[in-house]
Amino acid sequence: MDRFHFFAKRTAKLTSAFLSALLLSLTIASLPSPTDGSLALAAALSTEEATQENQLPATADQKNPLARAKGLIASHQEDEAISVLKSFIASSSQPQSLAQAYLLMAEALNGKHEYPEAIHYLERLLSEFPQSDLTLGAQLLLGQAYTKVGEANQALSLLAEVRNQAPDPDMKRAAVALIGEAQASKKDYVRAVQAWLEEMALSPEEKRGEARARIRDLVQDQMDKKVLLHLRDAYATTFPGDLILIRLIELHTNRGEDHLAERNLRLFLTHFPDHEYAPTAAEQLKGFKAKVKGSQYVLAALLPTSGRLSPFGAEALNGIRLALDKGKETLGLASVGLVVKDSQAIEKSSFRSEVADLIAEYHPLAVIGPLLSRELQPAAAVAEDENTPFVTPAATLPDVRRLGAYLFSTTLTYQQQATRLADYAVTRMGYRRFCILHPESPYGLELARLFSQEVKQRGGTIIAAESYKESDTDFSAQIKRLKAEDLKHEGTAETTQTSKGATRVIYQPGFDAVFLPGSYAQAALIAPQLLFHDVKVPFLGSSGWNNQELLRLADRSVEGSVFVDGLFPDSPDPAMHDFVERYRRRFQATPSLFAAQAYDATRLVLEAIKRGASSGKGIRDVLLKQQDLPTLGGPTAFGPTGTLERRAVLVQVKHGKFVQLD
Repeated sequence: MDRFHFFAKRTAKLTSAFLSALLLSLTIASLPSPTDGSLALAAALSTEEATQENQLPATADQKNPLARAKGLIASHQEDEAISVLKSFIASSSQPQSLAQAYLLMAEALNGKHEYPEAIHYLERLLSEFPQSDLTLGAQLLLGQAYTKVGEANQALSLLAEVRNQAPDPDMKRAAVALIGEAQASKKDYVRAVQAWLEEMALSPEEKRGEARARIRDLVQDQMDKKVLLHLRDAYATTFPGDLILIRLIELHTNRGEDHLAERNLRLFLTHFPDHEYAPTAAEQLKGFKAKVKGSQYVLAALLPTSGRLSPFGAEALNGIRLALDKGKETLGLASVGLVVKDSQAIEKSSFRSEVADLIAEYHPLAVIGPLLSRELQPAAAVAEDENTPFVTPAATLPDVRRLGAYLFSTTLTYQQQATRLADYAVTRMGYRRFCILHPESPYGLELARLFSQEVKQRGGTIIAAESYKESDTDFSAQIKRLKAEDLKHEGTAETTQTSKGATRVIYQPGFDAVFLPGSYAQAALIAPQLLFHDVKVPFLGSSGWNNQELLRLADRSVEGSVFVDGLFPDSPDPAMHDFVERYRRRFQATPSLFAAQAYDATRLVLEAIKRGASSGKGIRDVLLKQQDLPTLGGPTAFGPTGTLERRAVLVQVKHGKFVQLD
């Protein structure tokens, strides 16, 4: 069924009882079918009833054209009704009768789904009889007709006016119901629910069932995950929060996202303990636990699945799930259970105890996580107490081993970025002199320091380094200071005359390249300003550059530039290509570095199991000792700092595209 007619039907069915009470003998003696717009017409004519009671008796003579048309509409003979009304409109000169005829004509046309023609008659009514008692009702019916022809914004304007000016609760309730219909037609399901909840508040208890059913159908059939999550948080403990949680549980279960289904089951039991679905939810929760505990091997993931960091947690979890799929295919590990703990939901004071409880209950061989460096110290304490290795796929702490022997990291570190870039620039390209322009952030400061250190170790020189605030957009002052310092060394400035007799200073940099650690947005602003100031040397960047928006924002100013990162989705490397394609097929998105690093972390734990490890200590020993661990970047090992010795990828901007150099 067309979504629009679905909601129209629901709207009419919702209030059919109260509409019957509104219809007196002058107007309509019985309602049309629920799909033909009787809601608006009944409310439209309701305000006219009291003043017209004595003009026509309740049992109107069928010779009266309006009464006859009314009867024909009620018996679904719209064509005959339209014929009667056209003749009446052509011959009648009584304003009030004409207004009623226009409204009846609109209703008959609605019954035939001829909404543009219905709009024509309703607009005539409003134009010719602006002072009629039928005005608000006509606006109500017109709002409904506009919605049906896809003009929801026009409908909402009219319906809001009716809601604000309606003389009685019934008409106000009808207007609010149709506002919800219009919002639903726009796919603005949040506002549709808000309108229908307002409608319920205006209704007596016995008349709220249809509104609840309409919201239930909207939740079940129309809403995507994003809208459901928004409404789940907005109505955490009230209707329709219960329906939304049930729907989310169903969706996550069908997609194999047991950790998310489990989280919503817990929320449901907390917020709706007396709900009729609560026993079912409790059984499902027990089932999820039993499924994980019954696996031959269990892994745990300690990631943020709620809050502002949840997108990063979701990407990491996708990488974990993909690695588990791969492990089942290639390693023969068919029975690996995964339990997920939301690190964002853990209070700092209880972090250690909650994670310890997780390990005590599920006995995982390893934990993938946490993401944040500040969480590593309490995680290290649990790891030592429980003899369970923790592998962080994102924390940037350069030396996790100093916190404990059970901590590992698959993160691309700042040191690895600086080392790879300096080796390329100095050893491969022969650059010797550099300038640095970096943001005043921990990321920018640390990368600038490490790059300087690596360059100097290779015999290079840092001519000058300048910083900027992350909110800056004008970098001319910093660039001028770089140039001034360069002129004290190898840089030159020659004054020449133009063809018009003016003088111009031509600056020639004495350094070979500029290092710009920072985001792609910052690089896109800085690069053209460097060129404007005649700093025409190669630009070097960090992992923050790896975004296609750089090519659009910076245009040709970054052509030839080189940056480093841990993941290049278009890499020709077979292992990386297979990972990216699998990820895209499974999650309909391109993997991020978080996903790749979590994938590596999980694959290494599975590899340790394949090589005979059957305990947390066994996993740790394999990861410590083996030098040929398989990763997306090729065989490698964990170094003395506990960090995976991964080789960063070099990417160049070439002909307006990103191209891998190695």
